[in-house]
Amino acid sequence: MERNGVGVSLVAYKMSQDYINKLSNSLDLSDFVYKVVVDNSPSNKSKKDFENRNWTYIHKPKNIGFGAAHNHAYYLFSEKSKYHLIINPDVYFFEDIIKDLLLFMETNDEAGAVTPSVYYPDGSFQRLQKLLPSPIGWLMRRFMKGSSFLKKYNHNFELRMSKEDGIFKFPYMSGCFMLLRNTVIDKINLFDENIFMYGEDTDLSRRLWINNTPPYYYGKVKAYHVFAKGSHKSTKLLKIAIESTIYYFNKWGWIDRERTKINTKCLNQF
Repeated sequence: MERNGVGVSLVAYKMSQDYINKLSNSLDLSDFVYKVVVDNSPSNKSKKDFENRNWTYIHKPKNIGFGAAHNHAYYLFSEKSKYHLIINPDVYFFEDIIKDLLLFMETNDEAGAVTPSVYYPDGSFQRLQKLLPSPIGWLMRRFMKGSSFLKKYNHNFELRMSKEDGIFKFPYMSGCFMLLRNTVIDKINLFDENIFMYGEDTDLSRRLWINNTPPYYYGKVKAYHVFAKGSHKSTKLLKIAIESTIYYFNKWGWIDRERTKINTKCLNQF
């Protein structure tokens, strides 16, 4: 069967009807082969709200995690599409940005994934395109906010020398919005299910890069992201974030020469 078009998956957890409607209104601007939501909430009370907006609804009340839920949706439906969009519940946009992102993918065979420029609801820019993190950098960003050391580190880490409306490849893409090339994901797999939540996007981005099908930033189109930063407000979520980070560095190395090479190659674009 020939693959065409794009499908989308969403992982929900106690998602409000307002978020359901706002995201659905955004996605209605484009044509999708499928729209599937995996709801990790304890109850399925949102089922009718999703189905009324033409989502295929799957309930996983045991909360299998962000990556595992997206994997479940991808491997059930992805054979129907050429591209697959992973999107967060708190993302929205006002134009058919999917059309432009698909055109970019169709004309750039190297790209394994693409993401748009992303802004807060107040219009300020979110620097979600990043280098691969180091253990020291992760600690500084988590616990040393406002320090001069962190400011210097973030200049490179967040690619602050890049243009908001630029186009470039980079090795760490946020999981809030990923448009993926399915033939590449079929080769390298989607998310590592050993990561319950936080860091699965870093791991996938790195695998895309070393497969020579890197993520690309396409800053010509805009999306908006509420970005609650739950792990900065909840002790439980902070614990999950720390566990995921330890797993990531155990997997790829705490002293990681490959990370340095990848980050240097990215910076050399600028």
